[in-house]
Parts: sequence; structure tokens; C-alpha cells
Amino acid sequence: MGSARSTDEHRSAWPKPSARQHGFGRLVESTAQPQGSWPAPADRLLERPLLLAALFCVAYVAVDTATDLLPVAPTDWTPWNPQAALALTLVAFGGPRFVAVVFGAALLSDVVVGTTPAGDSLLSALWTALGYSAAGYAVHRFTGWTRRQQVTLRDLSTLVAIAVVASFGVASLHAVTGLLETAATELPLHAVSLQVVVGEALALIVASPALLLLFSGAWRDEAAIAPARGRLGRDLLLFLLALAVLLLVIFWLRPFDQFRMSYLLFLPMVVIATRQGLFGAALALPLVQAGLIAAVTLFAPRVATAVEYQMLMLAMTMTSMYLGLLASERERAAQRLATHERELREQRDRLAEAQRSAATAELSATLAHDLNQPLSAIGTYARAARLVAERDDGDRATLLRALDQICSESARAGQQVRRMRDFFRTGSMQSEAVTVDTLLERGHAHLRDRLERAAIQFDVSVDPDVPPLRTDAVQVGAVLDNLIGNACDALAAAPPPRRIRVTAAQLAGRSPPVVRISVQDNGPGIAPELRSQLFRPLATSKPHGMGLGLALSRSITERLGGGLSFDAAASITTFHLDLPADECRPN
Repeated sequence: MGSARSTDEHRSAWPKPSARQHGFGRLVESTAQPQGSWPAPADRLLERPLLLAALFCVAYVAVDTATDLLPVAPTDWTPWNPQAALALTLVAFGGPRFVAVVFGAALLSDVVVGTTPAGDSLLSALWTALGYSAAGYAVHRFTGWTRRQQVTLRDLSTLVAIAVVASFGVASLHAVTGLLETAATELPLHAVSLQVVVGEALALIVASPALLLLFSGAWRDEAAIAPARGRLGRDLLLFLLALAVLLLVIFWLRPFDQFRMSYLLFLPMVVIATRQGLFGAALALPLVQAGLIAAVTLFAPRVATAVEYQMLMLAMTMTSMYLGLLASERERAAQRLATHERELREQRDRLAEAQRSAATAELSATLAHDLNQPLSAIGTYARAARLVAERDDGDRATLLRALDQICSESARAGQQVRRMRDFFRTGSMQSEAVTVDTLLERGHAHLRDRLERAAIQFDVSVDPDVPPLRTDAVQVGAVLDNLIGNACDALAAAPPPRRIRVTAAQLAGRSPPVVRISVQDNGPGIAPELRSQLFRPLATSKPHGMGLGLALSRSITERLGGGLSFDAAASITTFHLDLPADECRPN
């Protein structure tokens, strides 16, 4: 037949038979397992080819005998031939070795039923076997029906096209046989008439989907994604009851024209197709066809009527199959969407957990860094107060001033802890209007004693038109304390004169307005190899530094809507702190 495609294992042609397993047995085994742990029914049956061939012959003859009703003259062609779907399914799964089985079953059926003259039975069985074997090969080769995988719109449309082409081909071969045997001068067109082609195509389209789904094992997957999954048995029972009632009303009571009332059969088919998807529609359609065959035979035994119901059944089949497929596709899409939503929720939860962990780590680092200065100051003032108290001529005013500083630093530390805790707990920032002069005065007060001990000159220059800031004064104060404290550390070993200069000005051309506070010192500067890592955690040039001050300061500043940067082009060490101005200030 054809050779396997290297790019798609599921589209491979028939494999070569082996001693244990022939035809599609090995292919079914290799392609069925990824969708579930259970083996496909076709896989088990193909392990016993003789038993499968016997069962097929019995089923073929039984179905052909049961549907040998209302033959069409002059060929005695019956309107319904479901045995064609059995032949297609067998060859689609079993491979070319079962073509001979189909031929034998068709020949046996002609002999048992006795509808074909003895001389024509051989050719009739041959054309039947060739036509439906070719259809079975095409179904396997060009669709996914024989593989345990999702049936697509393309698969269904291809199956319909194969059924029509195969039916026309079989009818044409029989017509050629009639031409050769009768030596007529005209092609017997009645053999390829619309009623014959439609009847053969209808047999394939109605029964093949259910057989293909059942034998491939894909019915489990289709039933699992049905909109009303888990209720298939109940829905089929209700469908059978509704079908029986409608057929009795239409063909027995006959309140109106039977054919026009038969369109009521669409109602239960639409319901089960939308509730049970493709598999529900595939199971219900053979039941409707069997009911129609019985009803027409019992209550309306006319050939013309049978042909009319062929067209009705064809319309119902196409509508129900496509509707069921769309329902299955919609449910698959809903399940994929639900899966994606669940994955997104899980990712969001993991991200939130990671953010909480990062926030906890940052809070710990912030507190460890920012509390170091006020706690050190508290210890210094406490020791000074103790020394003053131990002196006999203790200066009461100096003692009170030291105690006031202790209270101030402890309040400052507590305020920083509360602000940081509130932010990391709720994510909210306390925004208030504060002047730049106030911020710089507080920063100078916190470090005044240290500046005096190190003989560092502290200069402040604020432009008169600098607007107030709209920010968190406590956190900005912590950033300024860190910048000024770093400058003091840099000047500790520098020769006099030691100087720190802080300037503030509004940046021109910024909307919304931005105020820049620059902190400069005339120390030894920052090593070039360290400049690119200044704002990374754990990057420090201090022997006992934590390397967190600038990283945390930038993080705080960015949360406040500003920025912190190092000016590498300046002649002396310069850091720029940019903060948003208060846009609501009066003109």
C-alpha cells in the first residue's frame, strides 16, 4: 500500500504483518495507549484474526438479511445496507488481509439472502469487497478515526466524502457488470441513480462513526468530554423512549402527513447531540435508522417512501454528527480554558508566595539595616547619660539632653518599624506633603553628633522655588540618612577639609514635577569596578558593611515613585535622589 511518513506516526500506512500480530494490531497498540491505560477493542480482536473473521461474516450476513427490505427494481437494490459500515471498519483496522474476508462475507450473504443471480454473485461480492476495502484504507490513511485521538471537523468531513465516493464507485462497478453481462448498448444508469448512491452512502455515514469510535477505544475519551458526561446511559434510555413514542405517533396514529411529521425526529437527535457530543450522536443515529426501517416496513411499505426517508435520514445524520462534533469541540475548549485558568491561578499563587517571601526578606534586610543607626545612637546617648550621672558634679542639662535624644531615636526606630510593617502587610504607602527643608533638617539632626565628632562640614543649599514633596517622610528620611551616613563613612579616613554638600532643585521640563536632592562628598570616591554593582544587594566596599543600604534605598525610592542614581560624570562622589513634587501646592 503506502509507506510510513517519517513526520507523522499517526498518519502511517498499513504495517507489515508479523507472526503474532498482523494488519493494524501493532499500530493500534502503539497509538492507543497514550490516551489511556486500557487497550482498544480492535487490538484485542486482531490478536485472534480467525475469530474476528468468523464474527464479521456472521454479523455481515445477519445485518444484510435483516435489512433486505423494500428492494428497488430492476436491480433489487435495498435502500439500507448497514453491512457496508462493518466492511469499512474491519478493513480500516485490520488491513489488506481482511479484504478476502469481506469478499467471502459478501459472497456468502448473496447466497444466503438470494437477491443476486448465481452468475452475478461472484462479481457483485468482488466489487463490494474492493469498494469498501478502498474506503477502509482511505479512512485509516487520511483520517484519525482509527487512532485513539480527538476526532476533528476535518476527520468527519473526510469520512463523509469517502462514503460518497465509495458508494458511487461501488454502484458504478455494478453498473459496468450489468453492461458487460447484458451486452446492452447503453449503460444501465438505474444502477448509479441517486437513490442507490444515497442509500449506500447513508449506510456508511450512519453506522461507521459509532463502529470506528467503539473499536478504536476513542469512545471513552469522547464520552469523558461530553457536556453531560456521566449521564450517557440515562440519556440513551430517554432517547429510545422519545424515539418510540414519536415513531408510533408518526406512522401508527398518523394525525398528519407521515413524511412531514418525521421532521419531529430531529428534536431528540438535537438534544442528545448537544448533551452527549459526537459519541452520543454516533450511537443515536443507528437507532433512528433502525426505527425508521421498522416503521416504514410495517406502516408505509412503498419504495418511494423508503427513498424519501433516505434523504430525511441523510439530512438528520449530517446535522446531528456536525452538531455533536461542535458540542464536543466546545466542551474540549471549555476544559482547556478551565485547565489554563487553573494553571494561571496556581502560577499566581506561586508568584504571590514568592512575592511574600521576597517581601519578608526585604523587610528583614530593611529593618536590620535601618535600625542599626538609631539603635547605635540610643546606645551612645545611654552611655553618655550614664557617664554624666556617675560624675559628682553631673550636669543636669546635659543628662536631660541625652535622655531626650534617646527618646527621639527610639521613637524614630519605632516609626520606621511601623511604616515598614504596614507597607509589607498591606502594600500601601503613607503619603503626605512635606518640605525639602524639613527632610534635610531632620537628616542633619540625626547625624549632627557624628558630623561634629568627625569634623565634617555639612552644607545645605535649597532653591527657593522648590515645591513641597508628596511622599512618605519616614521612608525618605531613611534613604537620606543612608546617603549621608555613607558619605560620613567615606570621609572617615579622608584628610581635612572634609565636606558634605546637599542641594535640592526642581528638575526642568518634567511632568509631573520632580525634585532632585543631591548628596555630595569630597572623599576618595568609589572604585570604578564597584560602580556597576552599587545598587546590587551585598555589594559593598566597607569592611563591616552589609551591602544592603543602596539596594534598599533604591527599592524604597522606586516604590515612592522616584529614583536613586549615582552620577559617574561628576568630579566628586554624587548621588541623586529624585522624588515626586506635590502637584496640589498653591501657586
